[in-house]
Amino acid sequence: MPANTTQIFVLKGNTKQARIEAANTASDGSGTLVTLVTAGAAGARVDGVRFRNSQVTAGITAALVHRIFLTDTVVAPHSYRLIGEVATATATRSITAIGATSIFTFDQPIIMLSGQIMAVTQSSYATAADQFDACAFAGDY
Repeated sequence: MPANTTQIFVLKGNTKQARIEAANTASDGSGTLVTLVTAGAAGARVDGVRFRNSQVTAGITAALVHRIFLTDTVVAPHSYRLIGEVATATATRSITAIGATSIFTFDQPIIMLSGQIMAVTQSSYATAADQFDACAFAGDY
């Protein structure tokens, strides 16, 4: 007999944006990471992450890799594990052209435990033109 016969839906969104303003070439969870989602008291679901260029002035964005990490524990000290990455092509943002955007969609939703943390980083940050904002498609249970 199944233990859970009632569907579970998210109760509220958990879509705070995170600004990435530094480079981190490591893919082992070390270095500077930016917190994107902290799961609520009953856990959270994340379906994907969007990375959008958010530079203030016109400029050329470098080609780079955005990485997504998840903690393997819910209490400090946290160890971060790589769970996804997406390449972002170079683009020139201006008042008439959009900047670079990449979306990473998980093939299966990430179900986070209460207190678990999802963090992001990018491989390059040469100038302010490489500033990106990340937004998770997420909700708390």
